[in-house]
Amino acid sequence: MSENYFMGLDGFVWFTGVVEDRNDPSKLGRVRVRCLGFHTDDLVDIPTADLPWATVMHPVTDPSMQGLGNSHSFLVEGSWVIGFFSDSIQKQQPIIMGTLPGYPDAVANPKKGFNDPNGKYPSSSLGHSRHGIKESDVSRLARGADSETHSSLLKRRLRKLESVPLATKPNLGTVSDVLTTAQTREDWAELDPKSVTSSETPYTSATYPFNHVFESESGHIFEIDDTPDGERLLREHKSGTFEEVHPDGSKVVKVIGDDYEIVAGNKKIYINATGKAEGLDLTVRGNVRQYVTGDYILEVGGDFIRKIHGNERVKIGASPGGGNLEEEIRGNHAFNISNNVKGRIGEDVDVTTEGNEQRINNGTFKLVAKSNILAATTGGTLTLNASGNVSIDTTSGIMSIKSGTTLNMKSATAMTIGSETTFTGTSTGIGTFTFSGDGSNFIANNGSSVAIGLTTHTHTQGADSDGDTQATTNVPNA
Repeated sequence: MSENYFMGLDGFVWFTGVVEDRNDPSKLGRVRVRCLGFHTDDLVDIPTADLPWATVMHPVTDPSMQGLGNSHSFLVEGSWVIGFFSDSIQKQQPIIMGTLPGYPDAVANPKKGFNDPNGKYPSSSLGHSRHGIKESDVSRLARGADSETHSSLLKRRLRKLESVPLATKPNLGTVSDVLTTAQTREDWAELDPKSVTSSETPYTSATYPFNHVFESESGHIFEIDDTPDGERLLREHKSGTFEEVHPDGSKVVKVIGDDYEIVAGNKKIYINATGKAEGLDLTVRGNVRQYVTGDYILEVGGDFIRKIHGNERVKIGASPGGGNLEEEIRGNHAFNISNNVKGRIGEDVDVTTEGNEQRINNGTFKLVAKSNILAATTGGTLTLNASGNVSIDTTSGIMSIKSGTTLNMKSATAMTIGSETTFTGTSTGIGTFTFSGDGSNFIANNGSSVAIGLTTHTHTQGADSDGDTQATTNVPNA
C-alpha cells in the first residue's frame, strides 16, 4: 500500500442509507445511518446501536461553529440520506451530504433495518406527518392542488371569521339634527387563506414548484410562495396562530392564545397612509383597559361620537392633589336626561349666560341656601309666575320689599295682611296714603280718623277706659 494512501487519496466511497438514531450523545447533530450494501436489515446481526455516527454536512451559508448559524440538521428517523465515507477502507466515519425524497410504498417496520425504529415515518395515518404511503415526501403545501387537503390549511379556513361586528352611531334625535336615526350595524370578514391576488382574482392553490415550504415535526410551518400573481408569506404555529401576507400586501395576524407586545422605546403607528381607506375599525369582545402614566392627548379632525350601552363613570383628579375639568364649547350644548341629576359642588359656581335662560320644571322646584339668596336683574324685569300658590316666608329676620318707583299689590279675591304686633302704613314725602275700592268695607280699630274712598266704611272706636268696645258707626263716603 502506498504511504500516501489517506483521506482524499484513498478513493471516494459513497452510500445511501436510512437514519435510525439522532440522539447524538455529543450533541453535534450526528445521526446513525444504516447504509445499503454495507449493512444488513437484520437488527440482531447489526443492531442500531452498533451503527457508526455520521457527521452531517452543512451548507456554506452556515458556519457550524461556536453556536453560530443554524443548529443541528433536521434529520428524523426514517430519512433517506446520501453521503460518503471519509475513511474509505474502515468505513466508520460517514459524512452525510443530503437527503433523498421519494414515494414510500409501505409503512415503517420497526422490526427491520432501513426503517424508522419508532414506526412513525412513513405511517398509514395522516397524523402530524400529513402523509400516507404512496405519496410524495414533499409537503402537500408545496404540491399545488394537494395543498387544499393539508390539515393546517383546512383548520385555518374552518376557523376563519365570517362576521365581525362594527360599532354604530347612536340615535340622538331628541337633541341632534344630525344623528336622528339608528344606524344599521355592519361587519367585516377575515381574508380567506391564500385567496387575494394583486389582480383581486381568487385562487385556491400555490403552483408547484413555486411554493417553498418548511414544515416541522410538530406542525410549525413557513411558506415563501413565489407563485406568479399569488406571492405570499406565511408563518404558522402548530396551535393555529399565524401571520400571512397576501399577494396584494394585505396582512392577517391571528393569535389563538394571548398576545403580549412589549416595546422598550417609542412606537409610532400610521394608519391609512395612502388616504384611500377609511381608517381603523376596532372590535373587542370583552373589556378594554388603558393605563397611561403621562399625558393623554387626543385630537379628532372630525366628529367624536360615543355610544355607551351601560354606565359611564368619570373621576377627575384621582391623585391626592386633585385635578380640574376645563371645557370650551364653541357651539351648542344639548342633552336629554331621562332620570335624575345629582351633584355636589364643593365651592362656588359662577355661570354667565350671554343670552336668555329658560328652565321648565314639571315637578317641584326647591332652592335651599344656608347663607344668602340674591336674585337680581340689572337691566330687565324679574317675574315670578305660578298657577298655584306663592309663599315667601322667613324663619327669623326682616323681609323687605322695596320698589324703585311704584309698588303694586293686587289680589283677584280677598287680600289679608296680618301683623302679630304693630302694623304701620306710612307715606313719606309729598303724597297721599290711599285705600280705594268699590262696594267694600274698611274696618279700623285704632280710633283714628281715616279718609278713604269706599262707598261706605265702618269706623269702630277703640275701647273706653273700662275696657268696653264703643259702637260701630257706618259713615257714607264724603
